[in-house]
Amino acid sequence: GIVGNDQIVQNRRFAYISTISSVPGYNFGYTNNISYGGYREGDFGIEDMTWETSEKMDIGIELGFWESIDLQIDLFKEHRSNIFMQRKTIPEISGYNQMPYANFGKVDNKGIEAELIVNHRFNKDFIVSMRGNFTYAKNKIIEYDEPESIKETTRARTGQSINQHFGLIAEGLFTEDDFIDASKGILRDDIPNHTFGRVQPGDIKYKDLNRDNIIDSYDEIPIGKPYVPEIIYGFGLNFQYKNFDFGAFFQGAGNFTNMLYGSTLIPGSGGGGVGNIYANVDDRWTPENPRQNVFWPRLANIESQNNMRYSTWWLRDASYLRLKNMELGYTLPKAWQSTINSKNIRLFLRGSNLLTFAKFKMWDPEIGSQNGLRYPLNKICTVGFEITF
Repeated sequence: GIVGNDQIVQNRRFAYISTISSVPGYNFGYTNNISYGGYREGDFGIEDMTWETSEKMDIGIELGFWESIDLQIDLFKEHRSNIFMQRKTIPEISGYNQMPYANFGKVDNKGIEAELIVNHRFNKDFIVSMRGNFTYAKNKIIEYDEPESIKETTRARTGQSINQHFGLIAEGLFTEDDFIDASKGILRDDIPNHTFGRVQPGDIKYKDLNRDNIIDSYDEIPIGKPYVPEIIYGFGLNFQYKNFDFGAFFQGAGNFTNMLYGSTLIPGSGGGGVGNIYANVDDRWTPENPRQNVFWPRLANIESQNNMRYSTWWLRDASYLRLKNMELGYTLPKAWQSTINSKNIRLFLRGSNLLTFAKFKMWDPEIGSQNGLRYPLNKICTVGFEITF
């Protein structure tokens, strides 16, 4: 099937209309206090713009066994084209003040979805129900409109996931032996020059990928898994035995990573976080304890641009498994309920977000934050009863 998508780039729904924008102009006069503004061409109108086009293919199978087991599996593939995006390879001599937009981008997405449902009554007193689902989806940029010279390097977005991290490869922390003069930040001749400010022992050392003896943005490559999960899954169990019932549901996500970053994450970097640090302050590099396997590099009361770069140093596996819901209930015997003319009376104990299993421990990986400054999910426990008349 072929479907369209008109939810294009924000504020670009009327991109077929050219615009005029104001400019400050120039100042003149003896004291330079007289100024006149003006106007110039703004956005270039795209007369033949259209919505995105998505070609979808799905092959599915549904199976049922013994009137108690249902299995559904779908393989899907999507080719999205005419993605409305800003061009990046228009020559400057074309005269545009702003790069024009066009229906140019292309992205492929493919994956699998599966669901298994089991319902079985062993006898009139014992019923079991189980459910599980699994989704894997991976996308790939086919056309990003970047120069051919970029496509031939490790910095290319073409061929990568839309949600891919890009950053530097961290090789550890600088030591005293890496410097000719550590107090002035002068490195040995055989160590690449790090261009993100002066470095000192305890700062992050990066790998020179293009071998030009300089560490800069040209050494950035795709690192880690995408920051949006490629795997989503869940499974649960419900059973009823006589008047007792129990249910539990787990949900999880995998194949994605989180890049720790932010002015409030690294001390001394401003943004209201000057001097503040998370509780794992002891897990850091110090001159007295110059360990390499620490969480924090050298800490200071001033910002370190070198240590704040996107890199493998701050990349963390964000996969998790959570006990999302659990409930235990008891329904009173019919004889007891008849005394108050009720149809059903049930007591229950219910919990949400009770347990989380994850490699990353500093904050809840599901909130998707780079610095943890988001309100966390609540753990909720409820005791109650239901009465139906």
